Amino acid sequence: MTEHTIDATEMQTSTVTYADVATKQMLRHPAEQIQATLEQAITQEEAEHTQAHAQWQASLADIQAQIEQAQAHNAANPDEPVAVPELPEEPVIDMAKRRACYEVKNVEIDLELTTEAQDAHIVYDDEALIAYHHPKTIAHNAEHIEAVKRERFKAQRAANVAAITVAVDDMVFDGDEVSQSRMARAVLLMSDTDTQLWVLANNDIVEVTCEQLKQACVLAAQKQSELWVE
Repeated sequence: MTEHTIDATEMQTSTVTYADVATKQMLRHPAEQIQATLEQAITQEEAEHTQAHAQWQASLADIQAQIEQAQAHNAANPDEPVAVPELPEEPVIDMAKRRACYEVKNVEIDLELTTEAQDAHIVYDDEALIAYHHPKTIAHNAEHIEAVKRERFKAQRAANVAAITVAVDDMVFDGDEVSQSRMARAVLLMSDTDTQLWVLANNDIVEVTCEQLKQACVLAAQKQSELWVE
């Protein structure tokens, strides 16, 4: 008999509590087992609550009659008062215990671009049984947000330039700024008939001509210019 079968059998024959769910979470049981145990605990809790609520409702009329009888007695016999019963509290489900067992999902927020100040908080989805944890946020002004966006753009642009590659005669050359400088120097020092060994973007070593390096350098510079003015 597998562990999953044992768990299912146990849930059918015994009471499952939120403590059982917490234990499975602590022991890192598979998510589907934890979910099944939580659903079983909720089903049992709601069944018990339905029964308790029905009993509470059934008792109200009798207790209300006792209250009215005691009040009438006290009104007629002020020197011999009797205790007046109180209506029992309506049974309610303690959602805190249930929600403590929900799957936790951290809400991803770009904290550098938030415009509203909020404390860290949790939003519960009682249908999906998920607790969404929201981080604390700060109300940034427009100037700060614009500066952050500009710095990110510049960083991304630099990364894009560093990743430039160009193809010449079925050979793919690195086209970042350092590679452009190397190609430009090589072209200046080579004659039209010279060749030179060159390491391509895939690390293959090939023999290239001055014209091929010149084309690669021009194409890389064009790509960089396009990125720079975006």
